[in-house]
Amino acid sequence: MTRLLRWGLALAVAAALLIGAVLLLPFSPWMPGGTVGDIPTSAVVNGSAFNRLFPAAGPGEELVFTQEKRGFSQARLKQGGTALALLAISDTATAPEARDKFRGSAEQLKGWPLVEQGEQASALLVAERFQVKVIGQGPGLDPTQRHELLEAFDLPGLAALPQPKARGRVLAPAPGTVRPSLAPAPNPA
Repeated sequence: MTRLLRWGLALAVAAALLIGAVLLLPFSPWMPGGTVGDIPTSAVVNGSAFNRLFPAAGPGEELVFTQEKRGFSQARLKQGGTALALLAISDTATAPEARDKFRGSAEQLKGWPLVEQGEQASALLVAERFQVKVIGQGPGLDPTQRHELLEAFDLPGLAALPQPKARGRVLAPAPGTVRPSLAPAPNPA
């Protein structure tokens, strides 16, 4: 294949990709997704508000915050340099489908629905909005230890966080809530 032909093919592919991107861009609201970028800033709790609600590290332990962004904060619990657990709080306004797993939960912890996610993770839904999660790392933690860590979070403080006002986009209803019908009431004749 000649050098000119290879360059021509490369330019044709690049042009096709560019044209495809420009044509698909207007249809992006129709495409699947639903990321934190789709939610107004005012509708999501800032991740820094969650940091003070994490449990304090015990003797010989260290709590290292590893990620903080809009609607999410995460820390790693270490003991002697070894990771014990990954702790996280997330605002489900950014992913309402995260609440679905709590619908059929028969277990509760401090009055909030609790689910086990595999052998290493436990999650709690606080105030029908905030997911608190503990994931065992390394040798892992048994469910009792994970539940103790979940209880060590400031759950009342989390439930008391002010709910941001949603502007522009209506947040999905919490599981178990009744959504009002927009259809007119039947007229008794």
